[in-house]
Amino acid sequence: MLLELTTEDLLLLEKQRLERFRCFFSNTLLFCFLHLDQKSKLSIHCSEPWIVDQLLSDLDQLSRYAYLIVGVYRVSIYFAQEEIYTTCTSTFFKRAQRIRRSHA
Repeated sequence: MLLELTTEDLLLLEKQRLERFRCFFSNTLLFCFLHLDQKSKLSIHCSEPWIVDQLLSDLDQLSRYAYLIVGVYRVSIYFAQEEIYTTCTSTFFKRAQRIRRSHA
C-alpha cells in the first residue's frame, strides 16, 4: 500500500508538531509566534523580554525538544525583530550518540 501525503497533509503535520512542542513550554511559548522555515530552522518570536529570559534559562530542554518533536536543526529566539540567540540542536543528537556508543 502506497501512502502519499498531500501538501495539506504536510502542513497539518507541521502545525501539529509545533503545537505539541508549544505544549511543553506553555507558560512561555503561548505568547510567541513560531515559524519553521525550509532549512529546518525554528524561529521563536517573543513579545516580552521576560519570555526571552525564561526560554534562555530552559535552553537545553528547548533545544532537545525542538530536535525531537519538530525535527529542526537550529533554534533562534527573537525579540523586537532582532535575533537574540541562536543554537544548533544537532549538538544534542551528537551528544546522545556518544553516550549510546559508550554504553555499547
